[in-house]
Amino acid sequence: MKKSIFLLMACALTALAVQAQVAQDSAKVYYRRGYSQVDPALRNNRAELDRFTEAIKRAAAHDAVEGIVIRSYASPDGTNRANERLARLRAENLKKYIVEATGVDGSLIEQHPDGIAWDGLRAMLEASVLEWKEEAIAILDTVPVFIYDERGIPIDGRNKRLMDLRGGRPYNYMLEVYFPDLRSSVAATLFIKEEKAEELKEEEKATPAPTPAVTEEKPVTTVEEEITPEPEETAEADTTSKPLPVPEEEEEEEEKPDFTPIIGIKTNLLYWATIMPDFHSYTFVPNLEVEWYFAKRWSLSAQGNFALWDYNGGDWFGVSSWSIEPRWWIWGDSKFRWIYLGVYGQVGDYDVQNDRVDRDGNTGKMWGAGLSVGAVIPFTQHWGCEIGIRAGYRNAIVRAYSYEAPDYFLDYQTTDNHWGVTGIKASIYYRIGKNNNK
Repeated sequence: MKKSIFLLMACALTALAVQAQVAQDSAKVYYRRGYSQVDPALRNNRAELDRFTEAIKRAAAHDAVEGIVIRSYASPDGTNRANERLARLRAENLKKYIVEATGVDGSLIEQHPDGIAWDGLRAMLEASVLEWKEEAIAILDTVPVFIYDERGIPIDGRNKRLMDLRGGRPYNYMLEVYFPDLRSSVAATLFIKEEKAEELKEEEKATPAPTPAVTEEKPVTTVEEEITPEPEETAEADTTSKPLPVPEEEEEEEEKPDFTPIIGIKTNLLYWATIMPDFHSYTFVPNLEVEWYFAKRWSLSAQGNFALWDYNGGDWFGVSSWSIEPRWWIWGDSKFRWIYLGVYGQVGDYDVQNDRVDRDGNTGKMWGAGLSVGAVIPFTQHWGCEIGIRAGYRNAIVRAYSYEAPDYFLDYQTTDNHWGVTGIKASIYYRIGKNNNK
């Protein structure tokens, strides 16, 4: 019944465009959850594909192929964008399979990736005797795929309404019974030239058709398998109960998974090289920065610097500073690369002696705030470099002191208000993250 519904849909959708053509054959191909590669070992695929490709070869031998129309679908479970992508890839891969199996000219094959098979779901519900079918059909007929608020953010939609219907029981039923069949490509319909139709019919009468390997489809609740989805993006929920082996070709899916960073660990090489924000050289300053990538365009960086030792045979340099910096990334692709803009706040203290003889110096506390700009250049998914600069306001309490053995004495205290560059960086980083779908 469900197969007939799908084949009728395929013919109806293409009837207007093929008035001078004759629909010769159709086939239906199933897919593993989240996969786009054609798998002849899955369900009844091999028998369908063998019969369909043989029909194409026979038609091609008589120069009768007018066209082949592939309409690909995905089930409603999963994200809309992922399902649209799956439908497109399934149509492309099925076309490639047909061309390789038959040698037919690829220009004769039309692809129609139709995304989520809402019409197919409606047809299945219409043919059922389920007590809640009218409620589900009403949702399909009246509720948009997405409903947005005034800010353009989706807050409701067709799939959510189906999931909420009667506490989710109808949705779970559709998930197990209907969605596996929606996860398919109507492999097209083979259209032949009208003037060749009789010639092919005569040949078919003279040549007995082979007995198909499978004449009846198994119940759909036992045919799907439990397979880890393609890592790029989870597009369809698993409705399976029986694991099947994954063909080797599935591991060679054409699109590599994206890497989404979660945490970045960095250190500023300029501070290790003794170069400070005032562009003077003192001593090396150990430092560590941790950045959390928490939204598509946003991250939060926390940095600490600490030094407390003498250098140059008598000078003394002590500093500790801690800062926090939210960042906004211009390229909103969740990869956090190239240009960012930030706002920072900083607190710390210092103790500097640069008079080797008298051991006089300055000490105090400081705070500052301002803007930052920088660029991240990735080397690999995990490694890369970052350059940046901070500019803004810094307030420092300056307590000047002198040394008279064995004690230090406060000479005076003042406040230094500084506007300008407050930070420079040339950092190396390592990112921790995950491979995921779009």
